[in-house]
Amino acid sequence: MRGGQQVSIGVDEAGRGSLVGELFVAAFALMESDRGFLSDLGVRDSKKLTPRRRAELYAILKSRPFAVYSVSPSLIDRFNINVLTEMAAYEVLRILSRRLGEGFRNARIVIDRFGEVRELPRKLKGIGFRGELIVEERADANYVEVSAASIIAKHLRDRRLRVLRSLYGVKGSGYPSDPRTIEWAGDALKAGLKPPIIRYTWATMGKLGLKTRGRRGLRHKTLDEYLDKGIEG
Repeated sequence: MRGGQQVSIGVDEAGRGSLVGELFVAAFALMESDRGFLSDLGVRDSKKLTPRRRAELYAILKSRPFAVYSVSPSLIDRFNINVLTEMAAYEVLRILSRRLGEGFRNARIVIDRFGEVRELPRKLKGIGFRGELIVEERADANYVEVSAASIIAKHLRDRRLRVLRSLYGVKGSGYPSDPRTIEWAGDALKAGLKPPIIRYTWATMGKLGLKTRGRRGLRHKTLDEYLDKGIEG
């Protein structure tokens, strides 16, 4: 990044509420001098853009510093999704901290609120962050850096879903509100299949007649445990 300018980093996710596929968390960094250019380009909340427009914007945004981290359905079944999202947010910011160097130390970080952000501020200080941390509802609509992160996360999730359609025959958007997705999941279960891309502990699966085993008594790891001992440990 060019020296002497304030760095702003946006963080957002895609696929948090999906029944099928991974959760994607993205971070995107910009210089203040780029803010107007991105706004004029039409960078805004990814939900307000068509898949084609998201792809077009991604082709431009990917030339700037960004990072993406995905969380598998099996981990979402085993651990609390808020803690997983916080862990993923830390990982993408840690990657950017290495790429931005001193620019990261005093950056402004804006996160679209996904739940309680409990340990992230302390963990960021541990990698040298001394700037401003903002966590807000609807940040993806109010901050262009978060909008850019939302576009990246959503576009990459869209690409991943196309792969899952090819491999497993997934139908629809992957979300539990989509009848096509529910029909595909139900047909797979009736056929005796258990695709590894479904979040089996979700209540929607209970409605399809699948028993969600292993959830009772599950202890959710803290962010420290994820980072210090590994996510599988």
